[in-house]
Amino acid sequence: AGIAVGMATNCPPHNLGELMDACIALTESREDDAPDVTDEALFRLIPGPDFPTGALMCGTEGARKLYKTGNGGVVMRAVTQVEQIVTGRGKAMA
Repeated sequence: AGIAVGMATNCPPHNLGELMDACIALTESREDDAPDVTDEALFRLIPGPDFPTGALMCGTEGARKLYKTGNGGVVMRAVTQVEQIVTGRGKAMA
């Protein structure tokens, strides 16, 4: 399967380390004397999706709504870098 298969999903990709930190926090909170993990604590552990394209996420409210209600969206902004090559023409680097 190519990259298009992974990009055509309704579940955005996330950072595995952040997900594991959240899983550990939730597991530890199930102990008898441990406090519950709040939504805010989970938002600090998993601030949002981690897209492989290197784009920037514009704001966090869409991700917060997505995590709290299961319905929301994330606005992305592309990041580019232009390098000058010897011939004088620019080359776009994604």
